[in-house]
Amino acid sequence: MKRFNLIYIAFMAFTYSFAGTVVYETKSLNKNIKTVQIENLSRTPYYPIIELGGKDKLTLSFDDLSPEINTYSYNIIHCNADWTKSQLTEFQYLNGFDGGFIRNYETSVNTYFPYTHYTLTFPNEDVTCAISGNYIISIYPNNEKDDPVLTARFMVVESLVQINCSVSPITDISYKKDYQQMELSIDYPDYAINQPSTELKVIVQQNSRTDNQAVLTQPSFYEQHKINYKLNKNLIFEAGNEYREFDISSTRVISRQIESIDYFKPYYHATLYPDVIKSNKEYEYWQDIAGRYIINVQNSDYSETEGDYFFTHFSLPMEIPYLSGDVYILGEITGNRFDDNSRMKYNYETGSYEKVLLLKQGGYDYLYAFVPFGETKGSTKEIEGNRWETDNEYIVYVYHHPFGSLYDRLIGYQIVYSNQYKRE
Repeated sequence: MKRFNLIYIAFMAFTYSFAGTVVYETKSLNKNIKTVQIENLSRTPYYPIIELGGKDKLTLSFDDLSPEINTYSYNIIHCNADWTKSQLTEFQYLNGFDGGFIRNYETSVNTYFPYTHYTLTFPNEDVTCAISGNYIISIYPNNEKDDPVLTARFMVVESLVQINCSVSPITDISYKKDYQQMELSIDYPDYAINQPSTELKVIVQQNSRTDNQAVLTQPSFYEQHKINYKLNKNLIFEAGNEYREFDISSTRVISRQIESIDYFKPYYHATLYPDVIKSNKEYEYWQDIAGRYIINVQNSDYSETEGDYFFTHFSLPMEIPYLSGDVYILGEITGNRFDDNSRMKYNYETGSYEKVLLLKQGGYDYLYAFVPFGETKGSTKEIEGNRWETDNEYIVYVYHHPFGSLYDRLIGYQIVYSNQYKRE
């Protein structure tokens, strides 16, 4: 009985440890921290990816709406392919010091919402990455590492393999053309992968979403120095629709998506025109930015510190609310997460789903997603509709974990568009 109890205690400890594993995100962890962005401004699109040993820099920026100027430090954590903390020590994945202070900050100018804008450039003279893989930067006040105000993901890649991929509206599950399917292959003529089925993990994301990402571990078939992932149902994605957009870069010139911009002391409020259900409408193309947003103030060279914050009002009229799930605002505008910040609430008086977000001046992309109760994967079918013509941005990450290794090595990535001709 004593031996059984010890085994049970050990099992429960493992269970709680696994259940409590932190999956890091690019996310504010404090109500005063807004507009967290991490980008490689040397490449388009601005994915937070740099080459190991390369010259590119990442720029992490955020605003602190606290009334005082705070002192922030940072540290860097190496992660597995699933964004949990790896087993490595700082000495194994960093060259230099483990972080330092953020020295670059400015206060806002002539804004009704006062804030301090912080910027960190990485790698820098204090620290660089020694190996490839997933990383997060953790920002915390007053050397309090256990109380971060935000975390931000970035990746360091070694371009050791060639990734070939394409996206087609012809899929294995539907001829209605409301899905898109990817096929991909990985060539590695000068790189050793001994057991692809156990050593490789391939992750495919559509418009930077993680809720519907594909995680591939079993190739379809092998050739010499080549791995193929074809006719794989995990690589079938809802086609969705082009992103909706709006622009709040000016208080004087109102864009076509904005019904009004009003100043109700002490802050600005921007009200979008009520959105419409698009699932029953014909497809209409316009160039979007794949769910991102761009901070911008018209007639200003200093948008980072002259941009004000607006309470931005969304509404989606619907006669009867959904009884089987919730409606969320999807895009970088909400971190592509389904949580309280992105969940809309149904207003029975107005007959609409509604949401108010505090947003900095700029241009924004967004979609509406429906998530059934008890599930974590969103669907665009109900509200946006799925149109095979939709121009989606897909990114493929290839991780390699050889036998005996302690970490997931990022050996390549590739970006592909579902309708490349629209961008040519």
